[in-house]
This record gives sequence, C-alpha cells and structure tokens, in this order.
Amino acid sequence: MIHEINLVYILSSIFFLFFLIREFVSYKRYLPLKYFFTPSLTLILVIMMILSISAYGTDKYRLMIILSLLMALVADTQLMIEEISLMKNGAVFFIIGHIFYIAAFADNVAFNSWNIAVIVILAAVNLVFFRILIKSAGKKSVQAILYILILDLVVYFAIARLNNSLSLSGILAASGAILFMISDFILITNAFIKAIPHSTVFTWLFYGPAQYLIVLSTFVFVK
Repeated sequence: MIHEINLVYILSSIFFLFFLIREFVSYKRYLPLKYFFTPSLTLILVIMMILSISAYGTDKYRLMIILSLLMALVADTQLMIEEISLMKNGAVFFIIGHIFYIAAFADNVAFNSWNIAVIVILAAVNLVFFRILIKSAGKKSVQAILYILILDLVVYFAIARLNNSLSLSGILAASGAILFMISDFILITNAFIKAIPHSTVFTWLFYGPAQYLIVLSTFVFVK
C-alpha cells in the first residue's frame, strides 16, 4: 500500500508539473512543446490507471475508465493541432469516451429524491446554454446539443453514484465530471458561439484536473 501511494504521489507530481508547462507553452503558442505535453498528460493518467488495475484488479469501473482515457488520448491528440481543425474527429472519440464513463458511473446506481435537484439544475443550465448556442450556430448546433446531452448523463450518474455511499472516491469522480462539463462548455463556446482567446488554456484548466480526479477515484486509499 505504501509503495502504491508513493507511486501515485510521484505520478501526480509529474502530471501537475507537465500540466503547468503545458498551460504555459499553450499560452505562448510554443506548438512543438504543446504537441508533446498535451498527449503526455493523458498518457500519465493511463499509466496511473494501469497502476490502479495492477494493484486492485480489473473491475468494470476501472476498465471503463481506462477505455475512456484511451479514447481521450486520441481525441486530445487531434484537438491539440492548430494548423488544421480536427474538431469533428476528436468529438467522436470523446463521445465514445463519455459512453464508457456512463457505463462506469451508472453501474448499480440507485435513485434518491435529491437527484431531482441535479436533473433540474442540469436542465436549467442546458436551457440557457442551448438558447445561446442555437442563436449563434443555428442548425450547426444540433451536434453540439447531442454531445452535451451525453455529457449530462456522465455528470448525472457521477453525482447519483453518491447515493450508494458518500465516499471520497465518489466525491472525486463527481467533481471530475463537473469540471469536465465546464471544460466542454468552454470548448463548445469557442467552436460555435464566440472565439475565446487562448481557449485551449482555459479548456485544459478544467479538463486536466477533471480527468485526474476521475482516475484518482479508482484508488482504494481514497475510498
């Protein structure tokens, strides 16, 4: 257990060091360095998942998360390229990754009355965002709306998973899912509504920690 915790600390330290460097070189538009550090971050998380699986076994939760990360690795590599737009290609892999996350979070989830509040909040946020999106992008917004609805399921089931037990693992996963939604809203805003200067910096500001928290939720010592 101590050896495992030490490895997680080391990998976490490398992750956040790379994360800070990635944000800096992205802001400065040092593209070769951005193209190195961006996929490296997701690769570190894949390594952390391999550590989690080797330590605790291959259950459905861990398997679905590592599969989602592998899809994210492909998507991140495509979306980081600035010379050409591979947004549609990257979105396909992110959707597949979201489906894996839904499979992970929705497993044996019960329903409690407070979950209605989660649904209402998600619906309210969607209503406001969809109106802005449709006004700005028109018919082009259909794909983005479908993507967000899938993302809603990720967030809902990650939060509803707390019905089973109010554990640190569940809180980490739910927090990660919420940060993931914020990052995707920034990404979609930049792509369909209004260009955001240095949008990749702001997207990853939430996306990087989101993926990290979900990965950290798989380790026994945080349960």
